[in-house]
Amino acid sequence: MDLAKKDHLAWLPLAGLLAVVVLAWCSATGCWSATDFSRPPSYLEDPSKSDIEWVYATLKSNTVGEVPPLAWKTVSRLNAPFTANWTDWPSLDELHGLALLILANLFGVFGGLTAALLLGHLLAAGTFYGVARANGTSQLWSGVGGLAYGLAPFMFAQSPHHSGVQWAWHVPLFTLVWRWVATDPGIEPWSRRFKQATGIGLLTGLLNVYYTNILCQLTLLGAVIRYLRTRARPALLAALAVIAAAAIGFFGSNLDTWTYKAVNGPNEGALVREYKWLEIYGLKIKDLFIPPVTHRSDAFQAFGIEHRKQAVLNDEDGSPYQGIVGIACLLWLAGTAVARIASGREKEVPIEAWWVLWIVLMFTTGGLNAILGAFGFTMFRTGARYSIVILAITLLWAARHLSEMQENTERKQHSVMTDWRWPTAAAIACLAILWDQVPRPPTAETIAAIKRQVEADREFTEKMESSLPQGAMVFQMPVMEFPESPLPGVPSYDHFRPYLFSKHLRFSFGTHKGRDRERWQPAVQGKFFEGAKLDQQAGMIRVDKSNARAAVDELKRLGFSAIYINRNGFPDRGKGVEDALLELGYTKPPIRNATGDLACIVIEQDGAR
Repeated sequence: MDLAKKDHLAWLPLAGLLAVVVLAWCSATGCWSATDFSRPPSYLEDPSKSDIEWVYATLKSNTVGEVPPLAWKTVSRLNAPFTANWTDWPSLDELHGLALLILANLFGVFGGLTAALLLGHLLAAGTFYGVARANGTSQLWSGVGGLAYGLAPFMFAQSPHHSGVQWAWHVPLFTLVWRWVATDPGIEPWSRRFKQATGIGLLTGLLNVYYTNILCQLTLLGAVIRYLRTRARPALLAALAVIAAAAIGFFGSNLDTWTYKAVNGPNEGALVREYKWLEIYGLKIKDLFIPPVTHRSDAFQAFGIEHRKQAVLNDEDGSPYQGIVGIACLLWLAGTAVARIASGREKEVPIEAWWVLWIVLMFTTGGLNAILGAFGFTMFRTGARYSIVILAITLLWAARHLSEMQENTERKQHSVMTDWRWPTAAAIACLAILWDQVPRPPTAETIAAIKRQVEADREFTEKMESSLPQGAMVFQMPVMEFPESPLPGVPSYDHFRPYLFSKHLRFSFGTHKGRDRERWQPAVQGKFFEGAKLDQQAGMIRVDKSNARAAVDELKRLGFSAIYINRNGFPDRGKGVEDALLELGYTKPPIRNATGDLACIVIEQDGAR
């Protein structure tokens, strides 16, 4: 085969890698058809993924153009009788938000999220492959590493509720910057490498801030150490330019939040990060070795379940697991570093080992990040998320060294033929990755439950809309703050459910907490239950009729046409509220969903006697 033909076919290994990733992802998610693609990947069945309703609400808002990137974000059909403010919460990944906006408009709310998740896996595999090749790694081992990274257990664990965190596809690019700033000749200002590094910084600043944080940390650390060693001032300034580019991306992403606060005043209550979460969600070395509860192996799954039962501090969602191949690479890197230090060859310790050590020291439970948290900086509470950075580092290092070992072996054999043992080892590694890292698909029962829940909420919302006038406002009980404010029996974002399927109704839930304007909601609910008593014999809350009338009159004065009840939020399943409204003359039968947890009672002006 001539060289021209070889160059023409150079894309085939990458195409093959991406095809395998797609098939593996389809196997893990059970998405094999257009119908599967358009169904929600999760809904209410998994309490550990309760953020999913907020994700869907964001996508729904995207489809009507109300949550634009880089601009103030208001949602007209939430926080009735006002509009919902979604700008007080910092924008962590505006570029990802733009992708969601496009995909939601192309494929709908559920299909758009599914497309974003698949794209995250494909970009991760492709980026890893490109970085590995740039490092001089062979196509064979670049492909194996790309498969391991593109199917990282971390990415499956973050799906679908943390799609912004799941988008860790750009992390392998960080290793290029870290090596450039820490080794000779550094990054010469305005060179091609300088432009590439600052481009990576800007891109990272526009994506999830967790990854921006670690890019800047290790870039600064490497540059400062090299400067102290060589006094190379231009290279240090170039490294600072990379950090500045990341800061520009981050500033651009959060310009909407900062300008909103400048105009409307600060809102310290919107984003609350308690110190305890730095301890609970910190990186734990043992969790790098604990398989997820979705593992295909019954034995591995049982081990993961038992560990999570026994452990006092569990990570956020079981995502740090490195996989068998990743664990082997991590142990190989650690063993190499220890062996060279023990033999007095500290200068030969792989730089990747120092990167991993810094991440562990910084983000492990009780580490440097926790010390910063003790002084009030609690932004990066989930140190376990940096496990994906460790995986990228160790896989890239191992892939490059395997390529070097293969090349050296074949050179010694004086043969132009590939030693069959290396492709065999690569094939075994790929099989191990597919068996170990691709989770078991959702069961038929789970898929049926999701479909049943979705259809019940869709039908319930349609009944509400047919019973209420265009643009009617619905007051939601129990009153809940947003975001991250669950109540017993009601996850943080459960009140978004009717909004997902509504075409014209307005709902009281859904604006960022912390501002005075929304304090009227708990006041009205408090008035409703003022003087209420728990009737233990009847198993219900007895609501005072006069107080209930005063609360309903206030709602009607504000223009509300109905009261929505999430029955899971009341000890008597909302019976006391329904009986009180019945006594007030609202005798029209409540609208209920098929699963029995939601009810809606119409309180139009002519409904009361």
